[in-house]
Amino acid sequence: MAYTKVTRDQIASYLNVKPSEEKEEWAIIGVGITDYGQSYNPQVETEKWIIHKNATSTLESYQIQGDVSQKCYFGDEVYDFVNDLRRNAKVGSKVNTQVLDIDLYDETESKYKATKYDCAVVVTSYATGENPVIEYSIYYNGDPVVGTVQIEGGKPTFTADVAI
Repeated sequence: MAYTKVTRDQIASYLNVKPSEEKEEWAIIGVGITDYGQSYNPQVETEKWIIHKNATSTLESYQIQGDVSQKCYFGDEVYDFVNDLRRNAKVGSKVNTQVLDIDLYDETESKYKATKYDCAVVVTSYATGENPVIEYSIYYNGDPVVGTVQIEGGKPTFTADVAI
């Protein structure tokens, strides 16, 4: 079996920067960012019955979170969206949007495997020194919607898989 190495540019994440609009407006997470990944934070329940020597663990759910440290580039749609959250001290449902994770290495007929989540974007730090940086966490909420994406003009269009 031949293996193909997945490179970082083949994994893309987009943020809906217009969550209050009827149509999603996806912007790529990446300008001014040198590293991004998700921590799955598994929620595991462990139980040891008195009649057994060893415990049993069950994976109950994930609490997915992505932490971002982004140099500030005014005009980048993601930075502008997050900076607006910070500037206006938005809280509650005002920080809710969607995140779209795309596996660009998994293509069939110009469609890529993708997963869409509801999420909350929470600003954690804003450093305005010599090189301004905004830091924030993306908290993935609820169950994912699995589907495919077509990309035209740098913008993805998501289609959910049909449940069987």
